[in-house]
Amino acid sequence: MADSLGISEAQILGLFLASVFWGMLLITFVQVMKCFLWDTERGGLKFASKINWPMLIVALLLMALSTFDVSLGLMHCIEAFILYTGPGGSTARFTGLTDWVNILKTCNIVFGKVISDGVLIYRCWAVCNYSILVIVFPILLWLGYLGLGIFVIFLEASAGNPKVILTGGMSKITPSITAGWTMSLVNNIITTGIIVYRIRRVDKSNVLYGIQGQESTIQGNHGLFGRKNRKRTRLQNVIRIIIESGMMYTTIAFITFITFVVGSSSFYATSDAELQILSIAFNLIIIRISTRPGLDSSTQSASARFATPQTYPLRKFSSAMKGTVDTDPELDSSAQYLSEDPVTTKPPQSSFLDVETGN
Repeated sequence: MADSLGISEAQILGLFLASVFWGMLLITFVQVMKCFLWDTERGGLKFASKINWPMLIVALLLMALSTFDVSLGLMHCIEAFILYTGPGGSTARFTGLTDWVNILKTCNIVFGKVISDGVLIYRCWAVCNYSILVIVFPILLWLGYLGLGIFVIFLEASAGNPKVILTGGMSKITPSITAGWTMSLVNNIITTGIIVYRIRRVDKSNVLYGIQGQESTIQGNHGLFGRKNRKRTRLQNVIRIIIESGMMYTTIAFITFITFVVGSSSFYATSDAELQILSIAFNLIIIRISTRPGLDSSTQSASARFATPQTYPLRKFSSAMKGTVDTDPELDSSAQYLSEDPVTTKPPQSSFLDVETGN
């Protein structure tokens, strides 16, 4: 397919987009580190026992991969436009399939998506009360993407020194890349959909039985043009955050996939931005929850007034009606399972933020 955007121009555009989004990622990274490490109640650093180490490590890994990817892009452009003096110019340098920069950038994308998809699958598993059957298909997709990713890296490293463009079926490894990208994209859509469906179903049950009906007041009674804001329960706000963050990454992943399939050189630009956006989306879930003090205070005041527990069950409330609402010790915090420590099971906590940041 003819493409008016040359690969050299696409690489420069990709470096620009990656740098812009890396700047945004840096802002969210600083904020998310504050959420993980700073205790707002004590006004100091958290104790090591209260830090959610698995999620902290994931945030650090994604930041490291994103930073390394931008550095590789910069190095690639310097080599192609300044240091390389061989035949073919910058195009020959960018299309070298076994070039060490191209291989490392592929590794960055593959392992970044593996980490992100793995965390998403864990959250899906935890939200569904650790039901293995729910995540069997997502795990198969995740393993399939991991296997294809490693296979693509192997093919790139052992391909000799061909000068090819990966997009549009112009390379022998293109089918493997297409299959792997499809698996990752479908996996994201399925797992996010399951999480949203599960929380929404529980939220409806809670409202039906009056658990959250008195806790749905949002700070600020009037919105734009004087209209009253629609009241939402706390779980509805969690759903909104998950959908918006998920859509941000899924959109760029879908655009990157389309540009790859149609053979556009803009694939190189969108793929450079994808890893940065993936990391931003991960951070935003934690940040947006941590910046809702008004919601927390309204929830606590409503709980004190109506003597209801500050927990939200992840199973239908009707199944818990064998005991009383106020004394049921089995009620689980809905937000807890979105990012609970996968190594040690902690007791139910009072808010989504508490579990995300390890309070």
